[in-house]
Amino acid sequence: MFFSRPATMAAALVLAGCASLPRERGYAETSALVAQRIGVAPDSASWATPDQPEIPTEPLSAERAIALAYVYNPRVRETYARLGLGRAELEDARRIANPTFEFARQRAGDGEHPKITRSLSIGFTDLLLLPARKRFAQTELVRLQDEVAAELLALSVEVESAWYSAVSARQVADMREMVATAAESSAELAQRFFDAGNINRLQLELERAAAVQARIAATRAIAESLKTRSELAALVGLAAEASWTLDRQLPAPPATVVAAADLTPRALEQRLDLRAAQHAVAQREDVLGVARRWRWLGTVEVGYEQERQGHEGVSQGPTLSLALPIFNQGQGATAKARAELIQARAELDAMLLRVQNEALLGVQKLNVAREVAEQYRTALVPSREAIVARTQEHVNFMLVGVFELLLAKREEYDAYQEYLEAVRDYWVARAELRGIVGGALPEDGMDLTPTIGVEAIAPQASAPAMDHSGHGDTIDPQAGHGTSAEDPHAGHAPKAPQQSPAKAATKDTQGEHSHLEHGDER
Repeated sequence: MFFSRPATMAAALVLAGCASLPRERGYAETSALVAQRIGVAPDSASWATPDQPEIPTEPLSAERAIALAYVYNPRVRETYARLGLGRAELEDARRIANPTFEFARQRAGDGEHPKITRSLSIGFTDLLLLPARKRFAQTELVRLQDEVAAELLALSVEVESAWYSAVSARQVADMREMVATAAESSAELAQRFFDAGNINRLQLELERAAAVQARIAATRAIAESLKTRSELAALVGLAAEASWTLDRQLPAPPATVVAAADLTPRALEQRLDLRAAQHAVAQREDVLGVARRWRWLGTVEVGYEQERQGHEGVSQGPTLSLALPIFNQGQGATAKARAELIQARAELDAMLLRVQNEALLGVQKLNVAREVAEQYRTALVPSREAIVARTQEHVNFMLVGVFELLLAKREEYDAYQEYLEAVRDYWVARAELRGIVGGALPEDGMDLTPTIGVEAIAPQASAPAMDHSGHGDTIDPQAGHGTSAEDPHAGHAPKAPQQSPAKAATKDTQGEHSHLEHGDER
C-alpha cells in the first residue's frame, strides 16, 4: 500500500523511457549518405568486425580501392565509433533519471522505539526537460552523421588520389625500366663495335654513360613506385608486398572544361560538413531558447515519505524539494548558450566562404591540369619525338654527333614522364574537386581513353640502338671517325617505313595522340 502510488508513477515513467534505439540507428543513415554521393559506403552492420583482408585477384581499380578502404582501413572504425558516442548520448537523453530511495532508522534513547523513515523521490526537473534533452541529442546525432559521412568521403578522396599516384608512378617506372634495358643493350653493342674498331672511345663512353644514367633514373622511378604503392596499401588495408596488382594505365583527361558556376551551388547544397555546421547552429539556437525559458527552474524533486515509530502509528505523505532561484537565475547557462551560438554561426559563415573559394580554386586547378596535360599530349611529346627523328637523320648523315642524339632522347623521355605526371595531377585534382563538391561531378562515368602507353616512347626491343643493318651489310671501318653514316642509335633511324613509336600508341589508344600521325612532317 505504501509504494502503490509512487511505484505506479515510477513504473510508468520507466516503461516510457526503456525503449532502446534500433541497432543500426545512425550507422545506416551515415552509410546511406556516403553511398548516395559516391556509390559505395561502409557496411553499417559489419563495420566493427571486418574479416581478414583478401588479396584481390583482379587489377585494383580506384573504385575497388575505395571499397577495400571502407572495409579494412581502421580509420573507418574510429570514425564510426563517434556515432556510438552520439547514440549513447541519445539513449541517456531519452531516459529519465532513476528515482531515489532513502531509508533512515533513528533511536532517541535507551528503551525508545526506533523511528523508521522511508521515502522515494524523483527529479521533476528531468521530466520537464526530457523533450528538450531528447531533441538536443537527436540533433547532435544527425550532426554527427553528416560529419562522419564527410570524413568518409574525405577518405575516399585520399584513397583515389593515392591510387592515381601509384598507377602513374608504375607507368613511369615501366617506361624508365624499358629505357634502361634498351640503353644497356645499346652500350653492350657499342662495346662490340668499339672492339671491332667501328666507333671511337668517345662514342663508347657516351653510350656507357647513357646506360648508367638510364639505370639510375629507372631505380629512382621504381623506388617512387614502391613508395606510392605502400601509401595506397596503407589506406586500403593491404600489405604492400602482397601480390595484388594495379591497373596499368591512367585514363586520359576528358576534353570537357568544368565551370565553377555549375559546381559552387552544388557544393553548397551537398557538402556534408556544411550541413553538419548548419545543424550545429540550429542546435545552439534551440539550447539558448531552452536556457532562457527555464532559467528560473532549479532542482525540483517530488516524492513520497513514510515515517513510523513504535506503536504510534504511521505518518506518510508526498514531499517536494525545490531549489529557490535566489542567487543563481541561470545567468551562466544562458551566457554559455549565447556564446556557443555565436561561435557556431561564425564557424558556419567561415565554412560557407571556404566552400565557395575551394570550389572556385578546385575548378581552376582542374582546368589548368587538364590544359597542361593536353599541351604535353598535343605539342611537347610529339615535338620531342620529331626532334629525335630529325636528329637521328642528322646523325646518319654525319651532321651532328651522338651526344646530340642522346640529349634529344633524354629530353623525349623526360617529356613523356612529365606528361604522365601531368595526367596524374589532373586526376588527383579531379578527386579533390569531387571532395570539395561533396559528391560526383557532372562528367563522372563517361567513357575515357587511356593515356599514351609506355610502349609508345620506349626504344623498340626488336631494333637495337646499335643496329647498323639499315645502312649497309658491312661495317665501315671508319665509323666513329666521321666518315660513315653508321651510328649506335640506328634503331631509331628513319629506316622507312619504320613506324614512329607514337604512331603505335595511336593504335593502342584508339585515337589518343592522333597528332603523331603527322609527326614526320613536323
